[in-house]
Amino acid sequence: MNSNILHIGPMPPPLGGISVYLYRLSRSNNDSSIGFVNENNINRIDFIKLIFLNSDKTFIYHSPSMVKRIALLFSKIFRGNKYIIVSHGEGLQNSYKNSNFIMKFLLKNAIFKSEYIQVVGPHLVKFLLDLGLQNDKIIVKNAFLPPILCDEESILKTYPQEIFDFISKKDKLLVANASSLVFYKNTDLYGLDMCIELTAKLKNVYPNLGFIFALANEKVNTEYIDKMRLRIKELNLEENFYFLTGQKELWPIFKKASLMIRPTNADGYGVSIAEALYFGCPAIASDVCDRPEGTILFKNRNLDDLCDKTKRVLDAM
Repeated sequence: MNSNILHIGPMPPPLGGISVYLYRLSRSNNDSSIGFVNENNINRIDFIKLIFLNSDKTFIYHSPSMVKRIALLFSKIFRGNKYIIVSHGEGLQNSYKNSNFIMKFLLKNAIFKSEYIQVVGPHLVKFLLDLGLQNDKIIVKNAFLPPILCDEESILKTYPQEIFDFISKKDKLLVANASSLVFYKNTDLYGLDMCIELTAKLKNVYPNLGFIFALANEKVNTEYIDKMRLRIKELNLEENFYFLTGQKELWPIFKKASLMIRPTNADGYGVSIAEALYFGCPAIASDVCDRPEGTILFKNRNLDDLCDKTKRVLDAM
């Protein structure tokens, strides 16, 4: 590669916060000195070859792999490589805290020998400062880049006809999303459970309300998904709650939605919030981290507070 700077990380598919960010960054890039490497297309050996055989380049690494971050450290020691670590969430500090002594030592050195660490929100800075990293080696930059508008037609073609029928029948439309259903501290990370209970509460006030929950990977925690589908049936919400599953960008729906909900119990920034606000769709999110300007915050895992603030937004429309 002739580029002097190489961004390394995943590109779609699959869709995810990092992959979408890098896709949009690459599409908006007009600088031939900056290149992009799709990490999905290279194995671990190829990664090591890439960084060790190109000591004249600066690498900007976006993925949460601790092993590859440490590989960058060794490329610095043995080849004099320059590299930058971008942390898109809490993965960097969680990797450190959950590691043994040796891995902590190596990861700390990988952090200290980087040119700088880029994080997506101010709440991620304290860990680095507590580690002893100087403030001038920390850059805070959110991970939102505007969608590529010319992609809208092709994105809409990935949607099933059922979702257009669902939207057309609703006078209030709420939207939330998750890459997959995982747990953080034994709690539904993306808050699907809260979205379902919220819909049940709101249906008493807005009978024709619809909630779309976009789930990129429905093959993770299938037992939990089945449990949530049963809960939807128990609450008689089958006409009000719709799962949009598979690898699909969500932003065209924000152009039609009444409100975006982000009930995560841990987060880095919440790019989908920024997307919703970009298209004029209000957003309500948990108060677990710094959110994009204009976001309405509710108390984390507090369904009553979420319901109250959602009603205020919907009533004001």
